[in-house]
Amino acid sequence: MSIFIGEIYLEIIIYALLIVFAFLILKNFVVRYIIKFLKKISERYKFKGLALMVDSLERPLRNMFLYTGIYFALSIFPLNSQISLFIYRVFRTFIIITITQCLLNLVTAYSVVLGDNLTFKEEKPLISKTLFPLLSKILKVLIIVLAIVAIASEFDFKQLASILAGVGIGGAAIALASQDLIKNFFGGFIVLTDRSFDVGDYINIDSTEGTVEELGLRSTKIRTLGQELVVVPNSKFTSGAVMNYTKRSQRRVSFRVGATYDTSAQKLKTLIEKIKTMLDSHPMVKEDSVIVKFDNFGSSSLDIWVQCMVNTGNYGEFLSIKDEINFNIMNLFEEEGVSFAFPSMSVYMEKNI
Repeated sequence: MSIFIGEIYLEIIIYALLIVFAFLILKNFVVRYIIKFLKKISERYKFKGLALMVDSLERPLRNMFLYTGIYFALSIFPLNSQISLFIYRVFRTFIIITITQCLLNLVTAYSVVLGDNLTFKEEKPLISKTLFPLLSKILKVLIIVLAIVAIASEFDFKQLASILAGVGIGGAAIALASQDLIKNFFGGFIVLTDRSFDVGDYINIDSTEGTVEELGLRSTKIRTLGQELVVVPNSKFTSGAVMNYTKRSQRRVSFRVGATYDTSAQKLKTLIEKIKTMLDSHPMVKEDSVIVKFDNFGSSSLDIWVQCMVNTGNYGEFLSIKDEINFNIMNLFEEEGVSFAFPSMSVYMEKNI
């Protein structure tokens, strides 16, 4: 079978080269003038959407001019119908690939920008910062799958329907055999959309406590205080209770301190009032949260119960405030001349007469 159905003259070759050259000139014109003009407009008026679109489409459009020029150059040759049809299908395939590249670039660009703009507003998390990268990956996979199906249909792959049917049946069998994996997948999606916690939060789940390092669709990685990396299946987050320490804005200080039994009632009452006044005047203690009471007659001490709420969720700052409060209480004990009690036992020996 002959590729050409007619003779090839020098004029045809020259025309073909001229067509390719014309498209290359057109490509340079578009890149130099139109794309640069659009970039200047986007920078001048701060059109972020236009800038993202131009950056995402610039390289695929350059390639598109080259593909189109080569196709039109080949179309003027006297090719037989089968070769012409094959070249036409190849050209359409390159169009699909170009469109796919444009869509992938747009998804990548917009997922980053939207993630930055919508995740935080006025320093308050609106959407999980890991949601956009995961949705971006899913969307990219769908785009690639659709592109593969479109290319397959261009070349009339008759086996495509049977392949898809086989994949569907195989997928159902795999789904039945991997129910735990599916639970973890949907658990991860629920965690991302529910915003129970985010990367960097300090949480507790099923006696596992630590900082969230990575949140994926199948599992979540938690770094404990001992620096162990614990991988927790996402299904546990939908069936168990999660304590998120980072989300709280306050922490509770609660402890008991003992005075010796030789402390008079008046001194103890004065000490309690001074401790309460000190806490009420502390700038980091929540208003109306202070409780200081004579709680109990202990085995070796007069127990004073101290409780208050501190206006911070940061653990390090909480420890510093608690440290300051403890030293202030020690100073008040010294001012009132009250001694701290410690576990002791008195032994009385009976003298036999």
